[in-house]
Amino acid sequence: MAVAIRQTKTEKAATGVFYLFIIGLCIITLYPFIYVFCYSISDGAAAAATVITVYPVGPTLENYTAVFNDKNLVNAFIVSVSRTVLGTLCTLFVTMLAAYALSKPNLVAKKFIMWFFMITMYFNAGMLPNFVLMTKLNLLNNFLVYLLPVMFSTYYMIIFKSFFEQIPSSLLESAVLDGASEFVVFTQIVIPSSTAVIATIALFAGVWQWNAYFDGILYVSEPSLQPLQTLMYRILQGEQAFSLSQIAAAEQGARRVTSEGIKMSMLIVSTVPILCVYPFLQKYFVKGIMLGAVKG
Repeated sequence: MAVAIRQTKTEKAATGVFYLFIIGLCIITLYPFIYVFCYSISDGAAAAATVITVYPVGPTLENYTAVFNDKNLVNAFIVSVSRTVLGTLCTLFVTMLAAYALSKPNLVAKKFIMWFFMITMYFNAGMLPNFVLMTKLNLLNNFLVYLLPVMFSTYYMIIFKSFFEQIPSSLLESAVLDGASEFVVFTQIVIPSSTAVIATIALFAGVWQWNAYFDGILYVSEPSLQPLQTLMYRILQGEQAFSLSQIAAAEQGARRVTSEGIKMSMLIVSTVPILCVYPFLQKYFVKGIMLGAVKG
C-alpha cells in the first residue's frame, strides 16, 4: 500500500513556485506560435488595425487559400517534402552501413578510418571550396545537391556504431553459422533490433532537411528547385515578390488578404508538417540517444 508523503509548508510553496515557473515558461514558448497562427487566420485589414493577442480578428481562411493557390509555393512545398524524405533515407542507409562496418572488431585499419571520419567533425574546407566542389560535380541547380553532401554524418555514425556494438555478438555469429551473409545479418537482425536509434537519427536528419535553406541559396537559382524554407527566406527578406493574384485583388478591394497575412500563413505551413511527425518519433528520442551513447 502506497504511503502518502506529507509536505511541509516550505516544500509546498517551493513546489507551487516551480509549477508557476514551468507554466510561465510554456506560455513564453508557445505564445509566438499562437500569435502567428491567430494572425494567419485573421482578416488582413482588421489585423492591421487591431492588436492581436491570443485570438484572431475577423477569422478567415483566405490567407491559406491564397498560399495553396500559388504554384511556386506548392512546388516549393513538394521539393521540401521530397528532399526531407529522400535525404533522411539516404543519410540513414549510408551512415548505418559505415557504422555497421566500424562496429566489427576485426575490421582492418579500423582506428585509422575512425580518426579519418572524426577529423571532418572539427575541420571544414569552408563555403568557397564547397561551392567550387559542387560546381565541379555539376550539382548546381540539381536536386542531388540536397542529398549527396549530407548522405554521411560522422556524428550519426558514432551513435549508430555505439548501438550496434551493444547487440550480442552471439546473435550475429549464430546467424553467420546458419549461412546468413553480412547483408542478411544487417537487414534482418541489426536493423530490426535498432528501431529506437534509427527513429532518433531519422528525426535529427529529417528536421535538418526540412529546415535547411542555405544550400538552396548557395547552389540553386532555378525557381522550380527551391525548397519551401529558401523561398520563404527570400520572400521575408524582400528578395522575391509574391506572385499571388489574390493579394493584388485584395489591395483593390476589401484587403482581406495582405502580404503580412500571407507570410504568417507560410510560417504555419512550414512548421506544422514537422510538428505532426515529431510526436510519433518522440517516444524513441531519449531511448535512442541513451542507448547509442552508453559506449563510444
